[in-house]
Amino acid sequence: MVRKPEMRRGYTTGACAQAATRAAALTVLIGYPPCNPEAAEEAGMVCETRGLVDVILPNGENAIFPMTMHDEGVVSVVKDAGDDPDITNGVQIFVCVVGRLDGQFLVDGAEGVGRVTLEGLPVPPGEAAINPVPMEFIIREAKRVLPLGAEVTISIPEGEELASKTFNPKLGILGGLSILGTTGRVEPWSSAAYQESLLPQLDVARAAGVERPVLVPGAKGERAALAAGYEPASIVQTGNYAGMMLAAARERSYSKVVLLGHASKTAKMARGDFDMHSKRSPMPLDLLAECAEAAGWSRSRAQALLALPTTEAALQRLVADGKEGRAALDEAAQRVAVAVKQEYGIAAEVVLTDGHGNIVGRNK
Repeated sequence: MVRKPEMRRGYTTGACAQAATRAAALTVLIGYPPCNPEAAEEAGMVCETRGLVDVILPNGENAIFPMTMHDEGVVSVVKDAGDDPDITNGVQIFVCVVGRLDGQFLVDGAEGVGRVTLEGLPVPPGEAAINPVPMEFIIREAKRVLPLGAEVTISIPEGEELASKTFNPKLGILGGLSILGTTGRVEPWSSAAYQESLLPQLDVARAAGVERPVLVPGAKGERAALAAGYEPASIVQTGNYAGMMLAAARERSYSKVVLLGHASKTAKMARGDFDMHSKRSPMPLDLLAECAEAAGWSRSRAQALLALPTTEAALQRLVADGKEGRAALDEAAQRVAVAVKQEYGIAAEVVLTDGHGNIVGRNK
């Protein structure tokens, strides 16, 4: 038997900023160990010194980070996400530390670190997107080395470009990435980090006064919701984790939601499949066949839907049928609403769309 290799854990952006802060503060305290500037200049290279720095992560684990000293008080650490497919893997996180003598410890973000613009997040609007746990440990490292005070500035040169591929713009975090991590560690191939990134959307919506969030599976659903006239602030992406997001909505005292998305995912919830990943929930052709028969199709005609290759193909056949086909899709939406009410106690308006974002079914 071939033994499956263990997957390598990685480090969060917060842990990297913490390590870089300690190293940068040490260069302020004891001086920057210089390389040979003349030799570096002749070779056309930047004068840098590489080394290691050790810190105690928020989870209590001791960790050693390779780092690069660029100048006195300026250090960078390259994020290693281990075997996790993290978009920030390999980014260089820079920290600049300047000593103070007034006992104050100030931390801010510069290039590539996002800035919060909306209420509802752990960081108030106007502040750099550095979450509370990383902030605490960054300040802790600065205090350990420079007890009289320090200014810490974090930058990520690639951050603004990478942030456009994350949830940050939707959360009102503009201009770059967030400094995150409650443990300091990234677990490989875990969906936990992704799920955690979804939840703040509900907090932002609630802080904006949204009374009924519009839950959509992803970007296509979001575009369909905007085209249908729903307010941008109300739209919340769920990925495949509709159940998790419905439970979170209930915890935040939401009693009603809109569920809008392609029937290939959204209709699965009528079966009680609130984790909509294809590995855990097959296409809802069986549901559409049941609804078509309930709407007046013959059993043989309805069962023929089961042989179709995609849910989209079934939608096209139902829509082309006219009144009975539309009634079947409305029935599917109604069954989703019933399942949501039974499981989460939330009243749901359910809107089913096709591959072009057109509304093909909704509950009454």
